[in-house]
Amino acid sequence: MSGELAPEAETKSRANALYAQALISLAGPDSDSAKALEQLRQVVKLDPRFGDAQVKIASILLQTGQVESAFEQLQAAVVSNPDSAAIESMLGYTQRLRSQNDDALRLCTQALTRDPTQAASMRVLLEIAGDQDDLSGAVIHIEDILKNGNKVPASTWLTLARLYVEVARSESHALSGDVVLRTLLPIYQEAVAKGPPDVERLTLLAEAYQDLGRKQEALKTLREASELEPSSVDIILHCARLELDMGQKAVALKDYRLAYELNPNMSGLREMLGRLYLDNDKFSDAIGLLQDALAEQPDDPGLEADLGVAYEGAHQHAKAQTWFDRSFASPTCPPEAYLKLAVFQLGNQQVKEAGKTLATARGRFPQSAKILFYQAIQDRYAKKYTEALACLNAMRTLASGSETDVFNPSYYLETALTMDLAKKEDQIEPLLREGLGKYPENSDLMNELAYSWADHGTHLSEALALSEHAGRLDPDNGAIQDTWGWVYFKMGKANDALPYLQRAAVMTNNDAVVLQHVGDAFLKLGHRREAIAAWRRALEKDPGNHDLTTRITAALAPANHAESRSALHP
Repeated sequence: MSGELAPEAETKSRANALYAQALISLAGPDSDSAKALEQLRQVVKLDPRFGDAQVKIASILLQTGQVESAFEQLQAAVVSNPDSAAIESMLGYTQRLRSQNDDALRLCTQALTRDPTQAASMRVLLEIAGDQDDLSGAVIHIEDILKNGNKVPASTWLTLARLYVEVARSESHALSGDVVLRTLLPIYQEAVAKGPPDVERLTLLAEAYQDLGRKQEALKTLREASELEPSSVDIILHCARLELDMGQKAVALKDYRLAYELNPNMSGLREMLGRLYLDNDKFSDAIGLLQDALAEQPDDPGLEADLGVAYEGAHQHAKAQTWFDRSFASPTCPPEAYLKLAVFQLGNQQVKEAGKTLATARGRFPQSAKILFYQAIQDRYAKKYTEALACLNAMRTLASGSETDVFNPSYYLETALTMDLAKKEDQIEPLLREGLGKYPENSDLMNELAYSWADHGTHLSEALALSEHAGRLDPDNGAIQDTWGWVYFKMGKANDALPYLQRAAVMTNNDAVVLQHVGDAFLKLGHRREAIAAWRRALEKDPGNHDLTTRITAALAPANHAESRSALHP
């Protein structure tokens, strides 16, 4: 057998060698596109079916502004390579540059159908659809092509997501973040479904869920990612932050502790874990961590105040006072140091002590709107509602500079609560409308306004729409589910109300108010026994609630009366 190659094989071998030389000519800082172009043309001359070389020639011509030359070259290449999706895709891209959009759409759709990995075709379809304000339509069209393809890899779906974001967020389109996220979500879901799951795809999907407010699904997805990479501190912390946001403090604490064990030197993690221990009333555990943090950051008045709270919680009052004195004596002591002590005192029903702390803070920081806000909360705790409202109103003239963020949703929610307690219900609606004007997508403000309307039996259609919107934004919020059901109840639709109210009871760990609503719905439906059972569970949560006692007594009266009649007239 001869050692020489057959003529055809030798030609292909020379073409491959020349192609490799062309790639070398294009690589590095001394790139020579003219030389590479000549070498690539020799490749095509040797082997006209060398598709990669054809595409590379067109790419160089387009990069140097020779659009018509690229078009002519690709037309010839298509004749030699009629089955090449890559050449067809490049020709479609070139037609897009030549403003021949109809032909570009045809060519790129054909190329993508043949080979779903053709990213250039995806970009062309997205850009043309964007020009026609139908970007979502292009995404659906591409998704259909990918779903009909054979064994389309997950990377292709991620490519679609990346290209969509680039086009959607370009200056010519600039779609809203919510629209972008809702379009991305099914793309990421498809990517995760392809092949074995991996951390990158799961993390992208989790972030999309989270940004859309679907926290429970985000957390579930992140936990799947954590199972694949259990030592990833970033994923564990991401889970912990979500758990905190969802009120799952004990679970979050466990994850923060795990993250700390894996990387105790991570910046800020020691302080975060120490403060989380404080939030969970684990004061002894907090003390050790906060002392270590202070050893690394001595004379930090914020940490000193935290340590004071930890000692106070551990009933080591002398040590607590020492750390508070150090914190408050610091020339760099921020208002937040006083607020940490005041919040601790309020949380432990030390209302008078909190008042003294805040009075001292106001003396030192008379222009602090933040301190005035907590003074209003302290006044509310002390049932001094007029004074609380005066503080909240005074904040409007004080907040400036870095404190303008005090007029956040919490300000409006606190003011609405205080107005309700002060029997100034007529002022609540304008206040909440103002808040929603600033924070139109805040589910808590939506819920507060919807509940206020429902409780007063007004604007019930608007209340229902607002509850539905809030529920879509935050589906795991029990208070929102309760409002949603309560609106239905007030509309006379107890049958529709009950599932929402029962769901809310589970989500809120049988909150007394929610259980009262559940009982009201049962009674309205004629289920007196179930209503009484719900109210009794509520009374266990709130033993001093006379309204519940009255409801139970009234519901039992017909049964007692029936028993009496039965005894007299057997």
